[in-house]
Amino acid sequence: MDGPSTGRTPNPVTPYLDGLEVVLARARLANASTLAVAARIIEDVVARDGIVYVFGCGHSQLVALELNRRAGGLANVQVILDPTWGAAEQLDGYGENLVAGMVPSPADCLVVVSHSGVTPAPVAIALWGRARGLPLVAVTSVAASRAATPLHASGRRLFELADAVLDNGGRGADASMHVAGFEGGMGPTSTIVAAALLHEVVVSAVAGLAARGVVAPVLLANAERGGRAHNQSVLGRYRGRLERVL
Repeated sequence: MDGPSTGRTPNPVTPYLDGLEVVLARARLANASTLAVAARIIEDVVARDGIVYVFGCGHSQLVALELNRRAGGLANVQVILDPTWGAAEQLDGYGENLVAGMVPSPADCLVVVSHSGVTPAPVAIALWGRARGLPLVAVTSVAASRAATPLHASGRRLFELADAVLDNGGRGADASMHVAGFEGGMGPTSTIVAAALLHEVVVSAVAGLAARGVVAPVLLANAERGGRAHNQSVLGRYRGRLERVL
């Protein structure tokens, strides 16, 4: 099995985990400055009593849902749900249709997740947010995006539209390794790394809010003592402003 170059002999028992460590380290280095920018965007949204809109297609939607009503995460998150799970993301006008009727406020922001960053739906959602003045955080592979042909009619790539770009450190078609006897790549990393980057952003944002004397609307596990009552109280602040997707 061949994983990314690590300067050490790959462990034959855990080749994917070894490769994942390399990609996480690459993403950490690539985002040394932009993580703070993204965290400040989220921090300011919470301080303004705004909503964090999050979108991703296909497996990138798993990242959006990872932030949705998550124990240890923020309550003020609205997932823009793709009911086709990526099957329609290349249809012209599909992304625009998903947000038809949504009316974000100037206090809000938008997070868009897409490994390639060139398919029509994520770019359309990003353009929708930009047209409304929403600060935009993009989670993407800059290397894969630069190498790909833009598919949205605008000719734009996701990372070109963002105020803060979080690079997932992935390469090509999101495969981190090859298995002997199998020609294709394996071991996708984009979902795990994107989720880790966004959790880092949320943790940093909450720390920044605490330093400003602002108590962030962080959810607890329902199994914790008082967790369910706490969550009902926190989510109650956003009643009528958030649409439940799960």
